[in-house]
Amino acid sequence: MNQIKFGTDGWRAVIAREFTVQNVARVAIASARWLTKKYKNPSMVIGYDCRFGGSMFSEVVAKCFAHQGVKVYYSPKFV
Repeated sequence: MNQIKFGTDGWRAVIAREFTVQNVARVAIASARWLTKKYKNPSMVIGYDCRFGGSMFSEVVAKCFAHQGVKVYYSPKFV
């Protein structure tokens, strides 16, 4: 399992090497678990930009958040 590295400007990774569906899911699940422990009935707005894989990665995040009990508001197109 790869170590996920965050810098001052966010997650630094190459798509398909460190930035993978599996790692996106790991970060999403951890974030959703934190939200559900900290807030009652948490919700999240999830959108994406037009970069490569944005739609796919945002769908993974939305599904992970929903599976953890977070109410998800998902944009069906890039924002």
